[in-house]
Amino acid sequence: MHDLLAITRPGGTVLDPFMGGGAVGVACAESGRGYVGIELSAEYYAISRDRITQVNN
Repeated sequence: MHDLLAITRPGGTVLDPFMGGGAVGVACAESGRGYVGIELSAEYYAISRDRITQVNN
């Protein structure tokens, strides 16, 4: 995922309209990019939130 983020501006913000398991959010947190994620499923949102929170703490 880090390779895919290389096309974005360092420090920029990435929009992920399909969060799923949160891989993009984790990569953004690890690389210092902002992240806006959208997920309709409460179950997948919780999984993504927990994964991203672990990286940020």
